[in-house]
Amino acid sequence: MNKKIIITIIILLTSIFFIIKFVNNKKQIPSEYPKYRLIEKKSYILGKFWPIEEVKIKSEISGIIENIFIKIGDNISIGQKIAKIRIIPNPENIELAKRALQIAKVDKNQKQINFDRNQKLFDKGVIARVEFERFTQDLKNAKIEYDYAIKNYNIALKGFSAKNESRNIIKSTIKGTVIDIPVKVGMNITQRNNFNEGNTIAIVANMKNFIFEFNIGETDVNQIHINDEFGIAVKAFNNKRIKARIIELKPSSANQKNKFSYLAKAKLLNNNLPIKPGFSGLAEFLLESKTNVLSIKEKNIIYKGSKSFVEIINDKGNISKVEITRGVTDGIYTEMINGISKTDRVKSQ
Repeated sequence: MNKKIIITIIILLTSIFFIIKFVNNKKQIPSEYPKYRLIEKKSYILGKFWPIEEVKIKSEISGIIENIFIKIGDNISIGQKIAKIRIIPNPENIELAKRALQIAKVDKNQKQINFDRNQKLFDKGVIARVEFERFTQDLKNAKIEYDYAIKNYNIALKGFSAKNESRNIIKSTIKGTVIDIPVKVGMNITQRNNFNEGNTIAIVANMKNFIFEFNIGETDVNQIHINDEFGIAVKAFNNKRIKARIIELKPSSANQKNKFSYLAKAKLLNNNLPIKPGFSGLAEFLLESKTNVLSIKEKNIIYKGSKSFVEIINDKGNISKVEITRGVTDGIYTEMINGISKTDRVKSQ
């Protein structure tokens, strides 16, 4: 009798031991059960804000910056003075213009003498009107040539004629805010012409309207389209969000690996933030969304070539590898289309 009791106790203790061991082993293996979740596939792209209207103010004459009337951050209007240019005369051009002016002056004076003498003769009836009109026309032509020589001399000496004395005063062509002044007093500048862009005196922008610019790789460009709306987290304002809509999408350039990027421009839709040119923003695009899909953590999936697997733990603690079919993923959770069910225990990797 005592032997039967002892044997029974031993069997019970042994059973309890194995049950406890099984439970502990089960607890010791990290795992998860598939759950139904909302999965949103998103793309994040860094870009910058720039004013829609931005003008580089340039000079029409070459010379030295004599004075700058504005500073960065000033709000200016159309026609407001920006800078004054001091002309650097070319001695050779000045000498040629001066010589031409002297010749024109001598010719005009001589034509004036001829006119005065022949006018007296005409008044006395000595010469005919036709002959007198010839002296009158000669004097008019000489005066035109003299005025033209004065104009050329002023241009050679000052860079502008007397009738256009404001050419050396650079003025704003738009209303806006000065965002950059790339020149300094005393700096040599080159004029703008058909062969030269010339030096930029100041950059003026309308700070009321901005666009958001960013580059898209060729792998993502097919998922983003004109008129798509998206959110932007503005870094300078603790990632506050504003909305934007894509208005332009065009090829930009190829990198060293011959992969093209595309430049996208987006118009801001609800901006109440005091954005400055060059501020950074993080664009968030919702590429795909699925609700109530069976999913597991992305890190628990094993990849071998083009196939995907998970490890399943059965009730006895044994582990087996099962091939699965994946769906949409947000980088953290991945949809399970085939291969496992909600009751399967998936081993953590």
